[in-house]
Amino acid sequence: MSWFLGFLLLVALVAWWRRESQHRRRETAHARRAQDLLREHEVLRNQRTLAEANLEIILSSMQEGVLVLDKRRTVRLANPAAQKLFNLPEEYTGRAVLELLREPAVDGMVIAAVAKSEACEAELNLPARRPPLVLAVRVAPMRDASGEPAALAMFRDIGHTKRLEEVRREFVANVSHELRTPLAIFQGYVEQLMDVPDMPRKEQAEAFDVLDRHTRRLTALVEDLLVLARMESREGELLPEEIALPDFFSGIARDFALRAKKKGVTLSVDVPADIAPLHADPLRMEQVFTNLTDNALKFTPVGGTVTLGASLTGKEFLLWVSDTGQGILSSHLPHIFERFYRVDKGRSRDVGGTGLGLSIVKHIARAHGGDVEAESTFGKGTTIRLRLPNL
Repeated sequence: MSWFLGFLLLVALVAWWRRESQHRRRETAHARRAQDLLREHEVLRNQRTLAEANLEIILSSMQEGVLVLDKRRTVRLANPAAQKLFNLPEEYTGRAVLELLREPAVDGMVIAAVAKSEACEAELNLPARRPPLVLAVRVAPMRDASGEPAALAMFRDIGHTKRLEEVRREFVANVSHELRTPLAIFQGYVEQLMDVPDMPRKEQAEAFDVLDRHTRRLTALVEDLLVLARMESREGELLPEEIALPDFFSGIARDFALRAKKKGVTLSVDVPADIAPLHADPLRMEQVFTNLTDNALKFTPVGGTVTLGASLTGKEFLLWVSDTGQGILSSHLPHIFERFYRVDKGRSRDVGGTGLGLSIVKHIARAHGGDVEAESTFGKGTTIRLRLPNL
């Protein structure tokens, strides 16, 4: 009997042990599943944090302005470029895009993207802004995290590109115009020489003189265009040396001495003998002051004076060519360094100008880390002055 009771007790103990083992296994499995879920949650959280950080880095580094808008057309996110572009307030989230941007065209594009799932593109001119803006705008439909309709708007400033395109068109038009006149003259005189083979010698000489003059004008134009192209493409690399300014300006004056004498113009040099040497490309500096001296002599009448000068003020060299010529009206001064700009178009062509000389001077000055400026009083004369750093 005691043996039977012992057996029953053993059976009960085994059954209890099995139940406990199963319970513990279930608890262990639950604990493992919980740990797995925690690990998965941590991985997902880290991935989300990393994705948000990467998104923030991408948006912060973009030059384009980016706005994220919800279905109510309120701004949910704006990257730094968009905040700067539209001068957004610190508390911009949750406010309507129309209220923030005050541009109905953008609001209409957002409506189309959210309501009709249509991507829209447009060019937006904002002349009232300072500085004026020209923006390429694209608004595309998207879905937010909850699956609701939303929109992504991107703004790219194309004002600089537009200005460059306008400059390019103007440049092509100006070059075409400058080439058309001498070519038309060539054609007319060549046809005349062909049609009248027994033209009197005197008339032939006059025709050849005109052809020679316009050939030299075309050659000068092409050479100036090549110099300007090299300067702008940076192919014309600077080769700086120490330039002794008294000797340099005396050399320029010697080159033009005979021409000044024939025209009855006094050509002088005003450079301190002890001035420090200028660290610059001597060939480019010669281009600059040959050009400026040539211009000054062209527009200075008999009895006038042209002066080449230099001074050193602190860390800046001032180099100039001044004349007592006809001067320039104040309305023209801001434009004289633009390509093909002529104060007196008729007279400039008569004296052989290409309209590119002062533009080349400006490029050379800026290539040396300096700049150029003009000072003039109409009827009394003009001074063109370079400001170059004392390196």
